Amino acid sequence: MKKYIFFILALISLPAAVKSANLGAKLSGRILLNVEGHGEAWYVNPGENRRYYLGRPDDAFRIMRELSLGINNEKLATIPPSDRDMAIATRVAGVKVVAETAADKTAVNSGTEASMEAGYDSALTKSLLGKILLQVEGNGEAWYVNPADEKRYYLGRPSDAFRIMRELSLGISREDLAKIHKPGASESFNQYSAYEHKKVTANGKEFSLDLITIDLLNPNLKIITDTASGANCEKNCPAKSLAKFALDNSAFAGINGTYFCSSSSCNYNYYFYPVYNSRLGVMINEDQCKYWTTGPIFVFDANNKFYYFKDSREFKSVADFEKNYGVKIQAAIGNKPRLIQDYMNYLIEWEMDKKQMETKAVRNAIGYLNNKLYLIAAYNATVPELADIMKTFGVEYALNLDGGYSNAVWYNDEYMAGPGRDIPNAILFSEKQD
Repeated sequence: MKKYIFFILALISLPAAVKSANLGAKLSGRILLNVEGHGEAWYVNPGENRRYYLGRPDDAFRIMRELSLGINNEKLATIPPSDRDMAIATRVAGVKVVAETAADKTAVNSGTEASMEAGYDSALTKSLLGKILLQVEGNGEAWYVNPADEKRYYLGRPSDAFRIMRELSLGISREDLAKIHKPGASESFNQYSAYEHKKVTANGKEFSLDLITIDLLNPNLKIITDTASGANCEKNCPAKSLAKFALDNSAFAGINGTYFCSSSSCNYNYYFYPVYNSRLGVMINEDQCKYWTTGPIFVFDANNKFYYFKDSREFKSVADFEKNYGVKIQAAIGNKPRLIQDYMNYLIEWEMDKKQMETKAVRNAIGYLNNKLYLIAAYNATVPELADIMKTFGVEYALNLDGGYSNAVWYNDEYMAGPGRDIPNAILFSEKQD
């Protein structure tokens, strides 16, 4: 019971200033404990500020040693040991404890100039906060310089190191943890999906993008379109982060949904595009399907089969779709402008405004080809350039999605892009639970 109380207190004590888009830098060198998962521990490696999963004791010990920095005994002795490790420090590889008197210990703990007189180097200590140090003149003993109290802790055997690291950890929520990147530019949740940060050349220009591929033939795949509101909303509509959408639906992947109003001058968070709420089995804004200006719709049935409607009037309604096709709808979303239709760039200039035509920003899209979906966030692109990018993937159909300041891409408990501002709807993917 006590450990759960510690987790909660640690989470509550996380300063508001730390809860930012740059958590990796703010929490550099810390050991983080996922208080909303299964207590998984992560180490934020200083310098690159990326998180490494510590896993089991042997795995954690190996990772910590791989990320360690070599140090000789003389320099190690100038970093104050924890009170618990004072005795250990005197016998491990001949490292002497400089502060042997109560007065010296007080000076070290206070961080005053007296610490230098006692032999401790505060400048060196501060430069090594969060680092794992490996004694190059001993037997490879490992130490962790804890940023919280600026003292070194002996890591000992794998089981001891694992215990100590968890004791010194800081609790963090899954949403905040997701803002700190893992190492690498690619990741695969399973054989049916993958994430990659890559560059592509479209129409003679190079673009960076985040790409998630989803195989619709995954027998356990569940496709979700979710809305923050459970009914039509025309003003001051609810919205939430992509992470909350993902966590509420146990989703391993997700991306922004439709365009929406982002200011009070145009009915804050209002959107008129049809989006099926998969949780409630309700099509939000279904009444908009009767207008030709609503645009195309992507639809998925309960077996993950994909359907495309170039005009919302052809879709008509959920009841009409389920009657005509003899299937139950699972997810659906509409947005404009259409990008690709029948493998061709179908972008129509008069359907775009000046900002879409000329402003380079983060642009999101979803594309379909041969039972695979492509979720893309393209950087420094206009909407016409986004269409060119989707064309390079050879997709059969592609739909523009909301991006810009709202841009976010979620994969395997990590914000691969974003987080941007809160959004009123999203497209998500999860694994069916047995």
